[in-house]
Amino acid sequence: MMTVAEINPHRRMGCEFEMTIPLVGTGSGSDVQRMLAEILTANGIRAVSRSYQHNPVPHGVDVAVEYDSSIRGESRWQGIVWQAVELKTKILSGVDDWERVVPRTLEIARYMGARVNRSCGHHVHIDLPEAASRMSVIRSLYNLVHKYEPIIYGVVAPSRRQNGYARSMTDHPRLLHGCQKFQDYMDVLHRWDRHHGLNLTHALASEPRIEFRYHAGTLDVAKARHWMRLLNRLVEHAVSRNCQAGAQVENSRKAFDAFRSTVGLRSHPGIYGKVSPELRETSKYLLRRWRQFNSPASGEDESDA
Repeated sequence: MMTVAEINPHRRMGCEFEMTIPLVGTGSGSDVQRMLAEILTANGIRAVSRSYQHNPVPHGVDVAVEYDSSIRGESRWQGIVWQAVELKTKILSGVDDWERVVPRTLEIARYMGARVNRSCGHHVHIDLPEAASRMSVIRSLYNLVHKYEPIIYGVVAPSRRQNGYARSMTDHPRLLHGCQKFQDYMDVLHRWDRHHGLNLTHALASEPRIEFRYHAGTLDVAKARHWMRLLNRLVEHAVSRNCQAGAQVENSRKAFDAFRSTVGLRSHPGIYGKVSPELRETSKYLLRRWRQFNSPASGEDESDA
């Protein structure tokens, strides 16, 4: 029977978009947040303005507009004051909910003059309910992301490779090897820093989830959509397969193609015989990104077989 790689349309997720918005007039930064929340609400995205916090977005609200002190404004012109803003979605019930909330939210923020720079990130939290009864999926996901982390950095802005809020893993392929019981995982993960590109600090919570912090800030809907699909596939592959520990690959075209075949972004006999149209589209997008950020070796075959 042919194995098909598809997006899981029901896996829940929460998204954070960091940005700066110019402060014009005599208002304060909180006025910028409040105005953005009011405009979002007026256009069908239920929003609330609040201070930075880790509490869930209130019931009945789609997006919380928060202040984030880690974001820095920058400009080639003197005298412009920037308000640091983080848009934090509710826990979205799946891809359809993402499509209802995220595109319009980003389009409105950009229309209002929002920008992103090196201090901004796009973080995605993804539910991992399987870990509650099968903790081995945490190890499987760690092994997968660890092995291909150089490729993941290869498709995001180069500035993220040296970003303190999205740090790379220690080159420790067998970090979770031998973990069987809850305490085994706890002994290792209690030291995990949430500012890694893969944040595992909530993988053992009563409602397990993981966070991906690799991506730079973006207001581009297509870019955010392709990133969401990639993360969905990473999680689905790790859940459905038992990914083994291995040394990190080099960020080469050969390894990039192997990564796409492994996680189901392009078909390959014996792995995924068929790939959904959405994932094929994302695969081509990622290839363009990889080419943009990584100069191909002389004479390399640029074809996308």
